Amino acid sequence: MRTIILLLGMLPAVLFAVPTVVATFDAPDNDITGLAYADGKLYAVDKTAKKIYVLNPSSGSVETSWSIDVKDADGLAYAGELLYVTNGTSDVYKFKLSGTDDGKSTLYCSG
Repeated sequence: MRTIILLLGMLPAVLFAVPTVVATFDAPDNDITGLAYADGKLYAVDKTAKKIYVLNPSSGSVETSWSIDVKDADGLAYAGELLYVTNGTSDVYKFKLSGTDDGKSTLYCSG
């Protein structure tokens, strides 16, 4: 019960916090559909170019990029040392931060 009270006490601070813009810069390509932050780098996936860009989060400069074989990539996430790319299907594509393809998983949902 103490945890719930603590979380409820923190709720107004979270709800009414004013967001702060840290930096703005141009996107590295024209169809960025997902962003993720990992190990001090900003990662961006471009749906049309089929690339993942590694950006300096302070300047926006592209440090490196690599091509991905994912049609219509529409999301990017980071967890457990991997980048996950989605494309609106049940498939999730995995990449190491070095750009190495780490396979594909298929998610099944039932109702």
